[in-house]
This record gives sequence, C-alpha cells and structure tokens, in this order.
Amino acid sequence: MDIAFNNEWLFTENFDAGFDEAVSVRLPHTAKEIPYNYINCRDYQMVCGYRKIFTAPGDWQGKKLILRFDGAAHEATVFCNGERVGYHACGYTAFCVDITDFVRLGGENVIDVRLDTRESLNIPPFGFVIDYLCYGGLYREVTLEVKDPEYIKEVLIENTGLREIRVRISSECGSLVTDIVDNSGAVISSAVGKAFELNVPEAELWSVDSPTLYTARVRAMREGECVDEKSIRFGFRTVKFKSDGFYLNGERLKIRGLNRHQAYAYVGYAMPRSVQELDAEILKNELGVNAVRTSHYPQSQHFISRCDELGLLVFTEIPGWQHIGDEVWQAQALQNCREMVCQYRSHPSVFLWGARISGSPDNEAFYKRTNEAIHRLDPTRPTAGARNFRKSQLLEDVYAYNDYSCRGRGAACEARAAV
Repeated sequence: MDIAFNNEWLFTENFDAGFDEAVSVRLPHTAKEIPYNYINCRDYQMVCGYRKIFTAPGDWQGKKLILRFDGAAHEATVFCNGERVGYHACGYTAFCVDITDFVRLGGENVIDVRLDTRESLNIPPFGFVIDYLCYGGLYREVTLEVKDPEYIKEVLIENTGLREIRVRISSECGSLVTDIVDNSGAVISSAVGKAFELNVPEAELWSVDSPTLYTARVRAMREGECVDEKSIRFGFRTVKFKSDGFYLNGERLKIRGLNRHQAYAYVGYAMPRSVQELDAEILKNELGVNAVRTSHYPQSQHFISRCDELGLLVFTEIPGWQHIGDEVWQAQALQNCREMVCQYRSHPSVFLWGARISGSPDNEAFYKRTNEAIHRLDPTRPTAGARNFRKSQLLEDVYAYNDYSCRGRGAACEARAAV
C-alpha cells in the first residue's frame, strides 16, 4: 500500500528556529517563491525545515514502513520522532528511508526534514559557477510505503534483443509470479522466479512513431495469497550507435532534439505531474522533436514516463556544470550516477546515459569510474557526455560535443576538417 504524503506539511525557512511559526504547505513545494522579473540565487539558499505529523494505525504491526522522497533539493537529513533515520545529498534523484523501527503504532508520529539548499555544499552541481538556478525544497512528491516484510524491492527489465527481455527481481519472497500485460490488459507471457529471460515474438516494438508499452506485473505469493505487487512499464526495443548514426530497432534514425530544464517562474522546481507531462507533450507535438536532453540532471519520473508514452527519446545525465570537485565531491557524483541509472533504467525512452559533468574538463580516473558504474548497472545502453571543447578524451561510447562555433556552412556543426 502506497500512501501519498503530500498534504499538511509544515515549513520553516530556519530549521534551527523550530516550527512554532511554520506555515502549512502542500508538496511539491519550493523553499522560496521568487519574483518573475528579479532573481537572486541567494534568496532561496537556506537551511529550511519540513514537518509532517501523522497517525500510524495499530494494524501496521509487522509491516515495513518506508518513506520515499522523489526530490529533496539539495541535502536532506530525515528524522522520525526525533531520531535521525536518513540522509541524502543529491537534489535530483529519489531516496528511501526505512522508518519501521521508529514509528509509534497506534499513536502520533513526527517526520522532520532538515533541508540545506545552500550552494556552498560540497556536492554536485555546486563548487563553481552554474549556468542554471538550483532551487530548493521538497519539490517532488513524498510517499509512505506500507509493505509486507517480503515485499518486492525492485524489478529490473533489460532489453537483450528486439523482442527479448531479461527480468531480475529483488525480493525476500520465495514465490514470485510475473505476467507481461499488453495495453488491453491481456497477459501475453508469464514466468516464475527471481530471474528469467523471455522471448515474445508477437510483441509490438516501441518506437518514436509507435511507442507501444507493456507492463510487467510481479506478484509476491505466500500460501496462495498475494502479499505484494509491483508493476513496471517497459517497451520492446533496441538502441545502438554505429559509425553512421543512431539505430532504433535496427533502423537508422536521425535524432532531432532540444534541451529541457525543470525550472518554472515563481515556484522554481516545484511543479506537479500535469505540468511535467505537458512539457513532454509540447516537445513532441508542438516543437516536433523526437529526443530531449534533461540538462543537466535527472528529471521528474512523470516527465520521463510521458516521454515513454509519446515516443520521445531521452538523454539524461548526472548533475553538474563544468566543475569537478575534490574526492568527497566525486564520490557523491559517482553515487548520483548509480542512482540515476537504477531509477531510470526501465524507461524505454532513455537511450543515452550522461557519464560526464556537462562541459567539464577531462578527468580520466573519475570518468573511468562513472562509465564503469553505468555499464555494470545497465549493459544495454551506451554512455555519452557533453563537452564544450574539441579533441577531448573519449571514455564514453558516444562522443557528444557542444558545437557553439557555427563555423559550418549551415547553422549546425563545424566543418569536419576543423574537428
């Protein structure tokens, strides 16, 4: 059971001052609303606080209680009834906190979040100049998951062939049943166990013109009873780059795309599902592109899911802008990289992983680690990384170059001989 935890939060701009004068807010929420025509990035930098008070019924006894934060910018420390229960240092990926042992069943409980939005943090994308605003707040949704102890933690689907998939399930349950369901609700294939491969000859392919989606419905069974269920949407498709271009499902496709930031006037990052989906619709239906780069960080699952539905390819990259920090900073960037892949790898629209900090200098040791992490977590997609200078070291699968020169005869790339 998933419970939306978006209503009736208290917010204060000064966590240390407490919540006596806090205001009531609803998530998604921005730490500071800013004027349309005047923006000072210092205005939204603070150590703010969020508080949620809830009652946990007694019949949750024996359940796992997990809080999922989809977006907390930028450094979050979570407390349950005064006890520190979690910490996360990336404003662009989700994180979960197990609060099972700290919740008072049958009574009132308090969740506090200390949220540091300052750009002085030694975490990506901070450390130097950034060309985009990094708004703070609990700007995506929060969910309380009430689970059986043998719940399904993750369902990983990998495209191993045109109509072939490999499924791996993480769960303590010994009996797992997976159905592959089409859009009509019909089961087209089934399997049991934690790991298996399926070949579905009749499956329709996912493409930019016909983005057919299927659902893997996984049930954890105990003594004939379903104790947990998890559904993951996916598509049958293959992606590959060759010397002459990009191939989707074995057919060459010319990529036409734009960059997208997740910021909005007044409220910064804090926009709900409907607006996230609308951006994808504008890109696909009004601007006529077939690809989008989520510059320069992972973006809302609602946006990426709508890209799945519309047939809009996604190039997503780790948070950052030009700067590479010290070893502590790089360790966090590597963790961001792992989280990005694990959280977005089931989306058929994702076709490229950004393994470099956008526009950063070469750093062989660091970028060997990011590429290795991505290939280990997802061997089915290539890596890339946007650089803004020529003859950069190539450690990724695809050389991505920001051409700002306009030296070609048209409005596109430099002349080939000049590269």
